[in-house]
Amino acid sequence: MTEMPLAFADAVDKVESLTRVFAEVAEEVVDEARLGQPVPTCTGWRIGDLVDHLATIHRWAADALGAEHAPPRAERPADADLVRWYRTSAERLVDALRAAGPDAPAWTLWGDRVAGFWARRQLHETAVHLFDLLNAFRYGDQWHLDADLALDGIREILEGFYPRQVRLGRSSALPGVVRFEVTHDGGDAPTVLESPAVGDGPHAGSALGTVTGTAADVYLGLWGRQPLRGCSQELAETLRAAKLTP
Repeated sequence: MTEMPLAFADAVDKVESLTRVFAEVAEEVVDEARLGQPVPTCTGWRIGDLVDHLATIHRWAADALGAEHAPPRAERPADADLVRWYRTSAERLVDALRAAGPDAPAWTLWGDRVAGFWARRQLHETAVHLFDLLNAFRYGDQWHLDADLALDGIREILEGFYPRQVRLGRSSALPGVVRFEVTHDGGDAPTVLESPAVGDGPHAGSALGTVTGTAADVYLGLWGRQPLRGCSQELAETLRAAKLTP
């Protein structure tokens, strides 16, 4: 697993910060009238589904710490207040990560079976769903993720989620390799990443094309939260069809 740009303690602090922002936004915009409002970036979901989902994932990740197998998903009690349920779920996750430390054993989706995996995964899980929540209320332009963390999120997709999607039969492998040129402010040379050659088709190692853009734009594009810019329409459609992420 590629190391995060943040130390474990800093990554957990970032998870705590993002979850607090998510809870604050949810508390501000969620009421009985708005719980049924659609989430445009999550097909078929309503606001209530989004908040409940992220709370459930936080608890699931906390339960993965120290586990040998995938833990069961917790369900929100019928009488539980939605935002309060989210807050307690996020606090439980942060407390569990801090108590475990980076090298504690944990069940994971891929890579090293250590708690450090979940600090990284939950940081990106929360960042993406914070965008979903803000965007649902037309505040998507207020979303921000530091460039180094967005770049790490791109690596997580290419090195972790994409091979897992193919392995589980959720995605067909790309018919070649995609080059990503992630641009930086200040004129620095772009960071170049490539999709791994997954699968054994006759063109698995051939070049499909290049995607150029800022870390945030590529990050959101690969998560299907906005159109992939900086590449041909044909390549964008190929990447979308390949379902690199769940």
